[in-house]
Amino acid sequence: MKLKVRSKMKKTTAQLIVIVLLSVLSGLSIYTYTSGVESRLRSNQQTTAVLIALQQIPIGTALGSAINQGYIEEKQFPHDSVPTQAMSSVNASNSDLVALQTLQPGQLLLQSNFGVSAANTGALVIPDGQLAVTVSLSDPARVASFLQPGSEITIFVTGQSGNAKFTQVLIPRTQVLAVGSQVLPTPDGAASGNTSALITVAVTPLQAKRLVHASQTLSLYFGLRTAGVDFGTSSPVTDDSLFN
Repeated sequence: MKLKVRSKMKKTTAQLIVIVLLSVLSGLSIYTYTSGVESRLRSNQQTTAVLIALQQIPIGTALGSAINQGYIEEKQFPHDSVPTQAMSSVNASNSDLVALQTLQPGQLLLQSNFGVSAANTGALVIPDGQLAVTVSLSDPARVASFLQPGSEITIFVTGQSGNAKFTQVLIPRTQVLAVGSQVLPTPDGAASGNTSALITVAVTPLQAKRLVHASQTLSLYFGLRTAGVDFGTSSPVTDDSLFN
């Protein structure tokens, strides 16, 4: 009888030990899982300082001057959503850099938006490595009077090859430097009703050759664009493909 009692006690003790071990392992697993979840949540909640344009920043404006004049503010963005080139602060190493293009209110400032210098020819500020080319356009071809210095545009070209007429994108994206003699936007960025037919744009050397040739031999048409416009690898539009 005593042997049976001892046997049962040993069996009960072993079961208790197993239960305790399973409880401990289960607790460790739950702790490890919850710790991982909390770590991921903390990572997702991490933010990074970025610089945002509060007002339009004209081309050629020094970064230090822009922040001193209240054109720029610092905001916190989720860390994972911040581009690698986003600027986070203005300091001695970048305060003298100048805007290579006109920056619009609400735009995230990137390192590529600023450079050591922009060529200044008289009142016209031209980004380094680019040329200023002026063309004369009719009212419809220059978006009536809505183009302003700093506007981003797409340049289309229309012509004829053999018996086939065509329209194609010549320059997908470029910037208006001047409208007539107006080289700076109005303080509030509003259209001033400039009626000049002369539009000056900033283009690369290759684009300049194409634009000059097209302006002398074909018909140009400007389109006022937004950041989300993407023509991809679109083919020229012809009489045959107009409705395809």
